[in-house]
Amino acid sequence: YFYHLKTIIMPYANLSIGLDETKRQDYINAISDLQMQMSFLVQLTPKEKQNHYRLGKKAPVFFTKAIELARQNPALVPPYFNQAEFEQDVLDHQFMSDILVQITQLQTAIKDTVIALEQESVRAALNFYKLCQTASTQNYVGAQEAVAQLKPLMNKTGKRKMKATEKEQKHV
Repeated sequence: YFYHLKTIIMPYANLSIGLDETKRQDYINAISDLQMQMSFLVQLTPKEKQNHYRLGKKAPVFFTKAIELARQNPALVPPYFNQAEFEQDVLDHQFMSDILVQITQLQTAIKDTVIALEQESVRAALNFYKLCQTASTQNYVGAQEAVAQLKPLMNKTGKRKMKATEKEQKHV
């Protein structure tokens, strides 16, 4: 078997964050606190998400224009239409959209950091595995056992696996 690791040069070197359990829990608590402060958040069903009006990027302009026209033409606004609530909803929409942008940027940064840390961990683990393989050829104590435990955890790719996959596809 051939072990293949796609090497990509990342724009950082030796990323070291130094988190500990206390700091991790602080971050989780801060997120929980934010969720509690935003108790008004809703969870739409897939059907509700699918069946809503979609104005896209034009929505804020449409909202603003409707408010402006309602203010300029009060005779067009019936007494049962809650103008103040409408204006507050538009303001809330804008504020929540701004928050969403920040949360999305944070989520992207966290995902990228997790990927970067995974890559560093993979490189270090592979280096250790290779050291164990070398040590096992020289009969160092524990090296063969370490290789035996790590080897099944490796992703196997290469010519044999590719040929087997090609044969399976031909029989389909």
